[in-house]
Amino acid sequence: DEAQDTSRLQWRIVEALANEFFSGSGARDTPRTIFAVGDEKQSIYGFQGAVPEMFAEMAKAFEQMTQGAGAGWRQVPLTLSFRSTAPVLEAVDRVFSDPARTPGLDSGRDKVRHAANRIGQAGVVELWPTEKPVESNPGAAFAPFSDTAAKSPAVRLAERIADHIAGWLSRSEMLASQARPIRPGDILILVRKRQPFAEPMVRALKARDIPVAGSDRIVLTEQIAIMDLMALGEFLTMPEDDLALASVLKSPLFGLDDDDLMRIGVGRKGSLWSALLDRAESDARLAVAAGELKRWRARADFTPPFEFFAALLDTDKGRQRLLARLGHEAADAIDEFLSLAMAYDESHPPSLAGFLHWLAASQAEIKRDMEQGRDEVRVMTVHAAKGLEAPIVFLPDTCGAPAMARSGQLVPLVGGAWLAEAQPPMLWPVTGTRAAAALETAKRRVEERERQEANRLLYVAMTRARDRLYVAGFEGKRGPAKGCWYELVEAGLGGALVEVADAGSGPVRRFEAPQSGSPDGKPPPAADAAPPAALPEWADRRVPREETTTIPVAPSRLAPLDEDPEVDGEPPPMPTPPPQDVPPIVSPHELARENRFLRGTLSHALLQHLPALPQADWRHAATAFVDRRGRALRPRARKSIVDEVLAVLSDPALAALFGPDSRAEVAIVAEIQPPSGKGGALRIFGQLDRLALVDGCALIVDYKTNRPPPLRPEATPEAYLLQMAAYRLAVAKIFEVSRVRAAILWTDGARMMELPEALLDGATSRLWERASSGLDARVRTS
Repeated sequence: DEAQDTSRLQWRIVEALANEFFSGSGARDTPRTIFAVGDEKQSIYGFQGAVPEMFAEMAKAFEQMTQGAGAGWRQVPLTLSFRSTAPVLEAVDRVFSDPARTPGLDSGRDKVRHAANRIGQAGVVELWPTEKPVESNPGAAFAPFSDTAAKSPAVRLAERIADHIAGWLSRSEMLASQARPIRPGDILILVRKRQPFAEPMVRALKARDIPVAGSDRIVLTEQIAIMDLMALGEFLTMPEDDLALASVLKSPLFGLDDDDLMRIGVGRKGSLWSALLDRAESDARLAVAAGELKRWRARADFTPPFEFFAALLDTDKGRQRLLARLGHEAADAIDEFLSLAMAYDESHPPSLAGFLHWLAASQAEIKRDMEQGRDEVRVMTVHAAKGLEAPIVFLPDTCGAPAMARSGQLVPLVGGAWLAEAQPPMLWPVTGTRAAAALETAKRRVEERERQEANRLLYVAMTRARDRLYVAGFEGKRGPAKGCWYELVEAGLGGALVEVADAGSGPVRRFEAPQSGSPDGKPPPAADAAPPAALPEWADRRVPREETTTIPVAPSRLAPLDEDPEVDGEPPPMPTPPPQDVPPIVSPHELARENRFLRGTLSHALLQHLPALPQADWRHAATAFVDRRGRALRPRARKSIVDEVLAVLSDPALAALFGPDSRAEVAIVAEIQPPSGKGGALRIFGQLDRLALVDGCALIVDYKTNRPPPLRPEATPEAYLLQMAAYRLAVAKIFEVSRVRAAILWTDGARMMELPEALLDGATSRLWERASSGLDARVRTS
């Protein structure tokens, strides 16, 4: 498929594979086939080695081989278009009707001809006058740059297109072939290259509140949301960076304005940060900003870049603030930023300053998916639009010259003894030298190939349109380039265009056909159509609410615990301070409370993943993991986590728990009917730390890190008993086993405590009592 974009070397591989097909009787009796589909007119990837003329050459070669072997051969032209209307296709045929004017499309055979499958559908092709440079008044010495930029031809054309689209949307202009108003998602704006038109076009659409998908390819560090996040990181690594702090305060993260910054900064004696802290004592808005920055500073030194920015964007609502001001198109950049932060954490020592330097040097790009999934105007290059389509297409970038071979670019030396070689010698043409005739010939050949590819690129651009095609342009100081797209379209359409309006800079000319058939997808109405059948009686009845109760199995949700098992000797919680919007500073005690679940998280991760490694690597891998992910814990606490986990995994009595008949982190969802047959069912969902098959019974094991652990099963906290009872009900229902045992593995001491059935039966009864009393069904498990 897409055989027109195949290189010479790739065709040689195909030829070598196919030669055996025609070498006489082989081991196979079944017919061997070659099926190739391609359109030389759409070969636009010459910079990747595509050679479109090879498609015709290989077709001729395969035809000779098949006929010589007595096999069948068919060459099927595909001229019927299922996409575009007749006016669009006729405009394409006219533009490319003269091979001398638009070489590179026909390979010396038939002229370009299309037939429309969408007969009777309305179509429009318009040629707008080009925007020309205007002499501008230099203005005041300190006039804003926008005053000058707004007078450039590219910006004026972008404003004109945006006004045209805004008019369609405001007056509900109809798309005749669909019998509905035009939507933003119907419009595709194609450019040869992103600069200088794409950015002004997107900006003009946003200024008129027209939904726009933005550019199809963006440099991550040039996006405003990412620049704001990087500025925040620069401030956190160096609080004396006044410019970074000012950028952060004006960003959507805080939303201060210039007046706020002047109030903070004018007359200060120290850094902007110290001035902000002073002003925060008397200004509530500044106090909120200062408080958040203090908390982020405290976290930045102890958490890897990904964890820090993920918490800032999600927990602290940073993503919500950025998208509220910058629009949802910033979401792609934010997601890629987090992905790169995670990649950095996995391959580098965690460092916020190191991540910022690495990101700035990487110049990462995002290629966005521009498929027509959202109702937005799309602005993209013609290369990126290959394979896409839209009811309405604008071609605004048509006055530039084709990209010719640059000075110093290697050119292939063709002809002579190496004429048939797949890769001829390459020569380096130096500027200003009187080159040999062969070199001049090679340069002209390269330029001609690039001119031909530019023509094919215009063909691809025009055939993206289903119903309407608008061709416009903006000129430079020297006017339109010779042989540019605008000249080709104007010369090809010629007398078929009718002047319909004056745009101020010249006439607007149109080539169109009205709607004469039924709109697409809507069959013509039948003369004697039967009336629609009446809805059945049950269709108007309200569906009764299903009486169900969802039981959350997270221990913290089922019952309160009398102790915090995760802190492990960290300082006890401080008394709750009076409520305030932002705490003045993050204390060590608050950091301990934030990390109170870290011991359990690390222990669970080690118990899940270490069994898959060779036992000799356990300690090294566990120590490296805990030191990296548990930096917020003291060294003594990190060592105790590793020792406890290794003691559990090395205990021979627990070998069956980690054997081949066991699984880690098993997600479960089950619906349990009440034993009485009355009332709602229990919907239990959670995740088992370990599930094993031992002596023909299912064994559920949950890891707990309480220090010290209870000595008797009866002393097990109520939350854990309810959790294990719920797990036992779910596993018995899912796996249909006769007996389900439940146990808790206390990591402190590597001791597994099996819970007696009587104890679990009592917990199950209390679980049903809680369900009958209206247990909250919307709590998320953890």
